[in-house]
Amino acid sequence: MRLLTKSNLNYIWLTVSVLLLSGFLLYRFLYIEISEEIKEQLELQENMVTSELKKGSAVHFPLVVVKEIDQNTALNVPVFKDTLIYDHIQRKSEGYYLLRQSRKIKNKIYSIQVMTTYIGWGHYSRAILFIFLFIAIMLIVVGAVMNYVLNRAIWNPMKINLKRLKNYSVSSDRALLLEHSNIDEFKELNQVIIELATRAKGEYNTLKEFTENASHEIQTPLSIIQGKLDRMSQIDQSNEMTNIISDAKSAVNRLTKVNKGLLLLAKLENGGFPDESNLELSHLLLRQIEQVEDLIDHKEIRLNTEIKPKTLTASSSLMEILISNFLSNMISHSPKGANAKIILLQDKISFINSGNVLSFDKSKLFNRFGKNIMGKTGNGLGLPIVKQICLLYDWNLSYHYTNGEHIFEITF
Repeated sequence: MRLLTKSNLNYIWLTVSVLLLSGFLLYRFLYIEISEEIKEQLELQENMVTSELKKGSAVHFPLVVVKEIDQNTALNVPVFKDTLIYDHIQRKSEGYYLLRQSRKIKNKIYSIQVMTTYIGWGHYSRAILFIFLFIAIMLIVVGAVMNYVLNRAIWNPMKINLKRLKNYSVSSDRALLLEHSNIDEFKELNQVIIELATRAKGEYNTLKEFTENASHEIQTPLSIIQGKLDRMSQIDQSNEMTNIISDAKSAVNRLTKVNKGLLLLAKLENGGFPDESNLELSHLLLRQIEQVEDLIDHKEIRLNTEIKPKTLTASSSLMEILISNFLSNMISHSPKGANAKIILLQDKISFINSGNVLSFDKSKLFNRFGKNIMGKTGNGLGLPIVKQICLLYDWNLSYHYTNGEHIFEITF
Protein backbone atom coordinates (compact mmCIF):
# COMPACT_ATOMS: atom_id res chain seq x y z
CA MET A 1 0.00 0.00 0.00
CA ARG A 2 1.32 3.42 -0.96
CA LEU A 3 2.06 5.98 1.73
CA LEU A 4 -0.48 8.52 0.41
CA THR A 5 -3.20 5.87 0.31
CA LYS A 6 -2.36 4.76 3.84
CA SER A 7 -2.38 8.39 5.03
CA ASN A 8 -5.77 9.04 3.40
CA LEU A 9 -7.29 5.88 4.88
CA ASN A 10 -6.06 6.84 8.34
CA TYR A 11 -7.55 10.32 7.87
CA ILE A 12 -10.90 8.87 6.76
CA TRP A 13 -11.12 6.40 9.66
CA LEU A 14 -10.17 9.10 12.15
CA THR A 15 -12.72 11.54 10.69
CA VAL A 16 -15.52 8.95 10.74
CA SER A 17 -14.69 7.97 14.34
CA VAL A 18 -14.65 11.60 15.52
CA LEU A 19 -17.92 12.37 13.71
CA LEU A 20 -19.68 9.32 15.18
CA LEU A 21 -18.55 10.21 18.69
CA SER A 22 -19.46 13.87 18.17
CA GLY A 23 -22.92 12.96 16.83
CA PHE A 24 -23.63 10.71 19.80
CA LEU A 25 -22.47 13.36 22.30
CA LEU A 26 -24.50 16.07 20.53
CA TYR A 27 -27.61 13.90 20.59
CA ARG A 28 -27.20 13.19 24.29
CA PHE A 29 -26.55 16.86 25.06
CA LEU A 30 -29.64 18.00 23.12
CA TYR A 31 -31.74 15.28 24.68
CA ILE A 32 -30.82 16.35 28.20
CA GLU A 33 -31.08 20.09 27.55
CA ILE A 34 -34.39 19.93 25.66
CA SER A 35 -35.90 17.55 28.23
CA GLU A 36 -34.96 19.90 31.06
CA GLU A 37 -36.32 22.89 29.14
CA ILE A 38 -39.65 21.16 28.44
CA LYS A 39 -39.91 20.09 32.08
CA GLU A 40 -39.33 23.66 33.24
CA GLN A 41 -41.96 24.92 30.78
CA LEU A 42 -44.52 22.38 31.99
CA GLU A 43 -43.77 23.21 35.63
CA LEU A 44 -44.35 26.90 34.82
CA GLN A 45 -47.67 26.10 33.15
CA GLU A 46 -48.73 23.96 36.11
CA ASN A 47 -47.79 26.75 38.52
CA MET A 48 -49.88 29.27 36.52
CA VAL A 49 -52.89 26.89 36.57
CA THR A 50 -52.50 26.41 40.32
CA SER A 51 -52.40 30.20 40.83
CA GLU A 52 -55.65 30.61 38.86
CA LEU A 53 -57.32 27.87 40.89
CA LYS A 54 -56.27 29.53 44.12
CA LYS A 55 -57.87 32.77 42.91
CA GLY A 56 -61.06 30.85 42.17
CA SER A 57 -60.85 31.61 38.47
CA ALA A 58 -61.96 29.20 35.81
CA VAL A 59 -59.12 27.57 33.91
CA HIS A 60 -59.41 27.46 30.13
CA PHE A 61 -55.75 27.08 29.09
CA PRO A 62 -55.05 25.00 25.98
CA LEU A 63 -53.73 21.47 26.57
CA VAL A 64 -54.64 21.72 30.27
CA VAL A 65 -56.87 19.25 32.08
CA VAL A 66 -58.04 20.05 35.63
CA LYS A 67 -60.33 17.81 37.59
CA GLU A 68 -61.24 17.29 41.20
CA ILE A 69 -60.21 13.95 42.70
CA ASP A 70 -60.33 12.21 46.04
CA GLN A 71 -57.50 11.58 48.43
CA ASN A 72 -57.05 7.98 47.33
CA THR A 73 -56.18 8.83 43.74
CA ALA A 74 -53.92 11.78 44.54
CA LEU A 75 -50.32 11.59 43.35
CA ASN A 76 -47.53 11.84 45.87
CA VAL A 77 -44.94 12.95 43.29
CA PRO A 78 -45.29 14.70 39.92
CA VAL A 79 -45.44 12.49 36.82
CA PHE A 80 -43.43 13.64 33.79
CA LYS A 81 -43.74 11.56 30.62
CA ASP A 82 -44.43 11.63 26.89
CA THR A 83 -47.62 10.59 25.15
CA LEU A 84 -49.29 10.51 21.73
CA ILE A 85 -52.39 12.49 20.75
CA TYR A 86 -54.17 11.94 17.45
CA ASP A 87 -54.23 15.02 15.23
CA HIS A 88 -57.50 15.05 13.25
CA ILE A 89 -56.23 17.66 10.82
CA GLN A 90 -52.95 15.92 9.92
CA ARG A 91 -54.53 12.52 10.54
CA LYS A 92 -51.63 11.17 12.50
CA SER A 93 -50.50 10.87 16.11
CA GLU A 94 -48.28 13.64 17.41
CA GLY A 95 -45.83 13.48 20.30
CA TYR A 96 -46.49 15.45 23.48
CA TYR A 97 -44.86 15.81 26.88
CA LEU A 98 -47.16 15.99 29.90
CA LEU A 99 -46.84 16.83 33.56
CA ARG A 100 -49.50 15.47 35.92
CA GLN A 101 -49.53 16.63 39.51
CA SER A 102 -51.97 16.67 42.44
CA ARG A 103 -52.61 19.92 44.35
CA LYS A 104 -54.68 20.63 47.48
CA ILE A 105 -56.46 23.97 47.05
CA LYS A 106 -59.09 25.26 49.51
CA ASN A 107 -59.59 21.83 51.05
CA LYS A 108 -60.08 20.28 47.64
CA ILE A 109 -57.69 18.02 45.78
CA TYR A 110 -57.19 18.68 42.08
CA SER A 111 -55.41 16.65 39.40
CA ILE A 112 -53.65 19.11 37.14
CA GLN A 113 -52.32 17.91 33.79
CA VAL A 114 -50.47 20.22 31.43
CA MET A 115 -49.05 19.26 28.01
CA THR A 116 -46.81 20.71 25.34
CA THR A 117 -45.91 19.46 21.91
CA TYR A 118 -42.40 18.50 20.79
CA ILE A 119 -40.80 17.39 17.56
CA GLY A 120 -39.97 13.91 18.79
CA TRP A 121 -36.63 12.24 19.33
CA GLY A 122 -37.01 10.30 16.11
CA HIS A 123 -37.16 13.61 14.23
CA TYR A 124 -34.23 14.94 16.24
CA SER A 125 -32.24 11.81 15.46
CA ARG A 126 -32.98 12.00 11.74
CA ALA A 127 -32.16 15.71 11.62
CA ILE A 128 -28.86 15.17 13.45
CA LEU A 129 -28.10 12.15 11.24
CA PHE A 130 -28.73 14.07 8.00
CA ILE A 131 -26.66 17.04 9.16
CA PHE A 132 -23.79 14.82 10.24
CA LEU A 133 -23.93 12.76 7.07
CA PHE A 134 -23.64 15.93 5.02
CA ILE A 135 -20.77 17.21 7.19
CA ALA A 136 -19.10 13.79 7.13
CA ILE A 137 -19.28 13.52 3.35
CA MET A 138 -17.93 17.03 2.93
CA LEU A 139 -15.13 16.49 5.46
CA ILE A 140 -14.17 13.07 4.11
CA VAL A 141 -14.30 13.93 0.39
CA VAL A 142 -12.92 17.45 0.55
CA GLY A 143 -10.53 16.60 3.38
CA ALA A 144 -9.27 13.46 1.64
CA VAL A 145 -8.68 15.34 -1.62
CA MET A 146 -6.91 18.18 0.17
CA ASN A 147 -4.92 15.73 2.28
CA TYR A 148 -3.88 13.82 -0.84
CA VAL A 149 -2.92 16.95 -2.79
CA LEU A 150 -0.96 18.48 0.10
CA ASN A 151 0.78 15.23 1.08
CA ARG A 152 1.61 14.52 -2.55
CA ALA A 153 3.34 17.89 -2.80
CA ILE A 154 5.19 17.22 0.46
CA TRP A 155 6.26 13.68 -0.52
CA ASN A 156 7.04 14.45 -4.17
CA PRO A 157 10.77 15.09 -3.51
CA MET A 158 10.94 11.70 -1.78
CA LYS A 159 9.39 9.96 -4.81
CA ILE A 160 11.86 11.69 -7.13
CA ASN A 161 14.77 10.68 -4.87
CA LEU A 162 13.59 7.06 -4.74
CA LYS A 163 13.57 6.94 -8.53
CA ARG A 164 17.07 8.42 -8.66
CA LEU A 165 18.32 5.94 -6.06
CA LYS A 166 16.91 3.03 -8.10
CA ASN A 167 18.87 4.21 -11.14
CA TYR A 168 22.04 5.02 -9.19
CA SER A 169 25.04 2.73 -9.27
CA VAL A 170 28.30 3.05 -7.39
CA SER A 171 30.07 1.96 -10.57
CA SER A 172 28.78 5.02 -12.43
CA ASP A 173 30.87 8.17 -12.81
CA ARG A 174 27.84 10.35 -12.15
CA ALA A 175 27.37 11.82 -8.70
CA LEU A 176 24.15 11.20 -6.82
CA LEU A 177 21.94 14.31 -6.98
CA LEU A 178 18.84 14.39 -4.77
CA GLU A 179 15.80 16.63 -5.00
CA HIS A 180 15.77 19.50 -2.51
CA SER A 181 13.00 19.68 0.11
CA ASN A 182 12.10 22.30 2.70
CA ILE A 183 11.14 19.57 5.21
CA ASP A 184 13.84 19.23 7.88
CA GLU A 185 13.55 15.42 8.09
CA PHE A 186 13.89 15.09 4.31
CA LYS A 187 16.90 17.40 4.34
CA GLU A 188 18.57 15.23 6.97
CA LEU A 189 17.68 12.05 5.06
CA ASN A 190 19.14 13.46 1.83
CA GLN A 191 22.36 14.33 3.63
CA VAL A 192 22.65 10.83 5.14
CA ILE A 193 21.95 9.16 1.78
CA ILE A 194 24.54 11.28 -0.04
CA GLU A 195 27.14 10.53 2.64
CA LEU A 196 26.31 6.82 2.44
CA ALA A 197 26.52 6.82 -1.36
CA THR A 198 29.86 8.64 -1.23
CA ARG A 199 31.30 6.11 1.22
CA ALA A 200 29.91 3.19 -0.82
CA LYS A 201 31.41 4.60 -4.02
CA GLY A 202 34.79 5.07 -2.34
CA GLU A 203 34.75 1.52 -0.94
CA TYR A 204 33.65 0.16 -4.33
CA ASN A 205 36.47 1.94 -6.17
CA THR A 206 38.99 0.73 -3.59
CA LEU A 207 37.75 -2.85 -3.89
CA LYS A 208 37.62 -2.65 -7.67
CA GLU A 209 41.17 -1.32 -7.84
CA PHE A 210 42.36 -4.01 -5.44
CA THR A 211 40.65 -6.78 -7.45
CA GLU A 212 42.07 -5.59 -10.74
CA ASN A 213 45.56 -5.10 -9.33
CA ALA A 214 45.51 -8.44 -7.51
CA SER A 215 44.28 -10.30 -10.59
CA HIS A 216 46.91 -8.70 -12.82
CA GLU A 217 49.65 -9.36 -10.27
CA ILE A 218 48.56 -12.98 -9.88
CA GLN A 219 48.55 -13.56 -13.62
CA THR A 220 52.30 -13.11 -13.99
CA PRO A 221 53.34 -15.63 -11.27
CA LEU A 222 50.78 -18.07 -12.66
CA SER A 223 52.29 -17.80 -16.12
CA ILE A 224 55.77 -18.35 -14.68
CA ILE A 225 54.61 -21.37 -12.68
CA GLN A 226 52.83 -22.76 -15.73
CA GLY A 227 55.98 -22.37 -17.84
CA LYS A 228 58.18 -24.02 -15.19
CA LEU A 229 55.78 -26.95 -14.86
CA ASP A 230 55.70 -27.39 -18.64
CA ARG A 231 59.52 -27.51 -18.71
CA MET A 232 59.62 -29.96 -15.80
CA SER A 233 57.12 -32.23 -17.54
CA GLN A 234 59.52 -32.51 -20.50
CA ILE A 235 62.26 -33.92 -18.27
CA ASP A 236 62.31 -37.64 -17.52
CA GLN A 237 60.70 -38.12 -14.13
CA SER A 238 59.46 -40.97 -12.01
CA ASN A 239 55.77 -41.85 -12.18
CA GLU A 240 55.17 -40.25 -8.80
CA MET A 241 56.82 -36.98 -9.84
CA THR A 242 54.92 -37.01 -13.14
CA ASN A 243 51.63 -37.32 -11.24
CA ILE A 244 52.61 -34.48 -8.87
CA ILE A 245 53.49 -32.20 -11.80
CA SER A 246 50.23 -33.12 -13.55
CA ASP A 247 48.19 -32.26 -10.42
CA ALA A 248 50.09 -29.01 -10.04
CA LYS A 249 49.40 -28.06 -13.65
CA SER A 250 45.68 -28.83 -13.18
CA ALA A 251 45.60 -26.63 -10.07
CA VAL A 252 47.39 -23.80 -11.89
CA ASN A 253 45.01 -24.08 -14.85
CA ARG A 254 42.04 -23.93 -12.53
CA LEU A 255 43.47 -20.94 -10.65
CA THR A 256 44.08 -19.22 -13.99
CA LYS A 257 40.43 -19.73 -14.94
CA VAL A 258 39.29 -18.38 -11.58
CA ASN A 259 41.52 -15.34 -12.02
CA LYS A 260 40.15 -14.68 -15.51
CA GLY A 261 36.61 -15.16 -14.22
CA LEU A 262 37.11 -12.63 -11.43
CA LEU A 263 38.57 -10.14 -13.90
CA LEU A 264 35.58 -10.66 -16.18
CA LEU A 265 33.12 -10.15 -13.28
CA ALA A 266 34.90 -6.94 -12.26
CA LYS A 267 34.72 -5.70 -15.83
CA LEU A 268 31.02 -6.63 -16.09
CA GLU A 269 30.17 -4.81 -12.86
CA ASN A 270 31.92 -1.75 -14.26
CA GLY A 271 30.01 -1.96 -17.55
CA GLY A 272 33.22 -2.18 -19.54
CA PHE A 273 31.82 -3.79 -22.72
CA PRO A 274 31.05 -1.03 -25.24
CA ASP A 275 31.37 -3.38 -28.27
CA GLU A 276 27.61 -3.83 -28.64
CA SER A 277 26.21 -4.64 -32.06
CA ASN A 278 23.22 -6.30 -33.70
CA LEU A 279 23.96 -10.01 -33.78
CA GLU A 280 22.05 -13.10 -34.82
CA LEU A 281 21.85 -15.15 -31.64
CA SER A 282 20.73 -18.33 -33.42
CA HIS A 283 23.96 -18.43 -35.51
CA LEU A 284 26.09 -17.87 -32.43
CA LEU A 285 24.23 -20.57 -30.51
CA LEU A 286 24.57 -23.16 -33.27
CA ARG A 287 28.30 -22.41 -33.59
CA GLN A 288 28.82 -22.88 -29.84
CA ILE A 289 26.87 -26.17 -29.85
CA GLU A 290 28.99 -27.43 -32.74
CA GLN A 291 32.16 -26.72 -30.75
CA VAL A 292 31.08 -28.98 -27.87
CA GLU A 293 29.55 -31.79 -29.93
CA ASP A 294 32.42 -34.15 -29.06
CA LEU A 295 31.85 -33.61 -25.33
CA ILE A 296 28.10 -34.15 -25.77
CA ASP A 297 28.70 -37.37 -27.70
CA HIS A 298 31.25 -38.54 -25.13
CA LYS A 299 28.64 -38.32 -22.34
CA GLU A 300 25.99 -39.77 -24.67
CA ILE A 301 23.71 -36.79 -24.00
CA ARG A 302 20.59 -36.79 -26.19
CA LEU A 303 20.36 -33.13 -27.20
CA ASN A 304 17.24 -31.70 -28.87
CA THR A 305 17.15 -28.15 -30.16
CA GLU A 306 14.40 -25.73 -31.12
CA ILE A 307 16.17 -22.66 -32.43
CA LYS A 308 14.31 -19.77 -34.06
CA PRO A 309 15.97 -16.69 -35.60
CA LYS A 310 16.57 -14.03 -32.96
CA THR A 311 18.36 -10.70 -33.39
CA LEU A 312 19.45 -8.68 -30.38
CA THR A 313 21.84 -5.89 -29.48
CA ALA A 314 24.66 -7.07 -27.23
CA SER A 315 28.37 -7.73 -27.03
CA SER A 316 29.21 -10.79 -29.14
CA SER A 317 32.03 -11.75 -26.76
CA LEU A 318 29.69 -11.65 -23.77
CA MET A 319 27.06 -13.72 -25.58
CA GLU A 320 29.71 -16.31 -26.44
CA ILE A 321 30.71 -16.45 -22.77
CA LEU A 322 27.05 -16.73 -21.68
CA ILE A 323 26.24 -19.58 -24.06
CA SER A 324 29.55 -21.33 -23.36
CA ASN A 325 28.96 -21.22 -19.60
CA PHE A 326 25.44 -22.63 -19.96
CA LEU A 327 26.67 -25.42 -22.22
CA SER A 328 29.56 -26.24 -19.87
CA ASN A 329 27.18 -26.32 -16.90
CA MET A 330 24.76 -28.57 -18.79
CA ILE A 331 27.48 -31.02 -19.89
CA SER A 332 29.27 -31.08 -16.51
CA HIS A 333 26.17 -31.72 -14.41
CA SER A 334 24.22 -34.05 -16.71
CA PRO A 335 24.56 -37.77 -15.98
CA LYS A 336 25.67 -40.09 -18.77
CA GLY A 337 22.86 -40.70 -21.26
CA ALA A 338 20.82 -37.72 -20.00
CA ASN A 339 18.28 -35.80 -22.05
CA ALA A 340 18.90 -32.14 -22.83
CA LYS A 341 17.12 -29.45 -24.76
CA ILE A 342 18.01 -25.96 -25.97
CA ILE A 343 15.14 -23.65 -27.00
CA LEU A 344 15.55 -20.22 -28.57
CA LEU A 345 12.41 -18.16 -29.19
CA GLN A 346 11.82 -14.47 -29.84
CA ASP A 347 11.36 -13.61 -26.16
CA LYS A 348 13.53 -16.17 -24.34
CA ILE A 349 16.24 -18.81 -24.43
CA SER A 350 16.12 -22.00 -22.33
CA PHE A 351 18.75 -24.61 -21.40
CA ILE A 352 17.20 -27.81 -20.06
CA ASN A 353 18.85 -31.01 -18.88
CA SER A 354 17.72 -33.98 -16.83
CA GLY A 355 19.43 -34.80 -13.55
CA ASN A 356 19.05 -35.20 -9.82
CA VAL A 357 17.60 -32.47 -7.66
CA LEU A 358 20.06 -29.89 -6.28
CA SER A 359 21.77 -30.86 -3.04
CA PHE A 360 21.88 -27.21 -1.92
CA ASP A 361 19.53 -24.27 -1.81
CA LYS A 362 18.87 -22.87 -5.28
CA SER A 363 19.39 -19.33 -3.95
CA LYS A 364 23.14 -20.15 -3.92
CA LEU A 365 23.14 -21.23 -7.56
CA PHE A 366 24.21 -17.86 -8.96
CA ASN A 367 26.53 -16.88 -6.09
CA ARG A 368 30.31 -16.84 -6.49
CA PHE A 369 31.73 -20.08 -5.09
CA GLY A 370 28.38 -20.46 -3.31
CA LYS A 371 27.58 -24.08 -4.22
CA ASN A 372 30.63 -25.86 -2.77
CA ILE A 373 30.05 -28.69 -5.25
CA MET A 374 32.04 -27.48 -8.23
CA GLY A 375 32.62 -29.99 -10.95
CA LYS A 376 35.97 -31.31 -12.01
CA THR A 377 36.52 -28.47 -14.43
CA GLY A 378 34.30 -25.90 -12.76
CA ASN A 379 35.59 -22.81 -11.03
CA GLY A 380 32.35 -21.70 -9.33
CA LEU A 381 32.08 -18.56 -11.50
CA GLY A 382 30.22 -19.73 -14.62
CA LEU A 383 26.65 -19.05 -13.49
CA PRO A 384 27.56 -15.88 -11.52
CA ILE A 385 29.07 -14.52 -14.77
CA VAL A 386 25.83 -15.41 -16.59
CA LYS A 387 23.84 -13.59 -13.91
CA GLN A 388 26.02 -10.49 -14.21
CA ILE A 389 25.63 -10.44 -18.00
CA CYS A 390 21.85 -10.62 -17.60
CA LEU A 391 21.96 -7.76 -15.09
CA LEU A 392 24.04 -5.72 -17.52
CA TYR A 393 21.37 -6.03 -20.23
CA ASP A 394 18.39 -6.04 -17.87
CA TRP A 395 17.33 -9.57 -18.79
CA ASN A 396 15.38 -11.80 -16.42
CA LEU A 397 17.31 -14.95 -15.41
CA SER A 398 15.43 -17.77 -13.69
CA TYR A 399 15.93 -21.39 -12.62
CA HIS A 400 13.50 -24.08 -11.57
CA TYR A 401 13.49 -27.87 -11.25
CA THR A 402 10.44 -29.64 -12.68
CA ASN A 403 9.78 -33.31 -13.49
CA GLY A 404 13.43 -34.27 -13.03
CA GLU A 405 14.72 -31.46 -15.25
CA HIS A 406 16.90 -28.44 -14.49
CA ILE A 407 15.55 -25.46 -16.43
CA PHE A 408 17.59 -22.27 -16.88
CA GLU A 409 15.71 -19.53 -18.70
CA ILE A 410 16.58 -16.01 -19.84
CA THR A 411 13.72 -13.72 -20.84
CA PHE A 412 14.84 -10.85 -23.09
